[in-house]
Amino acid sequence: MDTDFDFQDWAQLARVSPEAFEARRKEAIEAFLAGSSVEQRGLGRSLQREIDFEIRRADSPQQAFAAIAKMVRDQMAFLCEELVSLNESLIEFDALTRSRAAVLTAAAAAVMVPEPEPQSMDSRGG
Repeated sequence: MDTDFDFQDWAQLARVSPEAFEARRKEAIEAFLAGSSVEQRGLGRSLQREIDFEIRRADSPQQAFAAIAKMVRDQMAFLCEELVSLNESLIEFDALTRSRAAVLTAAAAAVMVPEPEPQSMDSRGG
């Protein structure tokens, strides 16, 4: 399958033959998913079902676009929340690591007993 996307070609096909457009769209989606891992393929098919549902449910292409755009916004908001949470966890982990390192350094210093200095013959008194 050709990987170059030609918008004008797709738009012309949609105008001339909506059935051929839909068949080509499904073929392009399947070709894309076929190049994915098994897990990604399953997630992609699930997402595509949701997109197709929104397209069928919409009264117009504009409504379908708005519904799909909302799905994208919702997913982006979720990913942003997850990124903020991950960042907070990393900051907490860094602080905890620094705190533990300081405690270990202090404990190691407290345990270290200095070796006695050798005494010279003169200081023994004889």
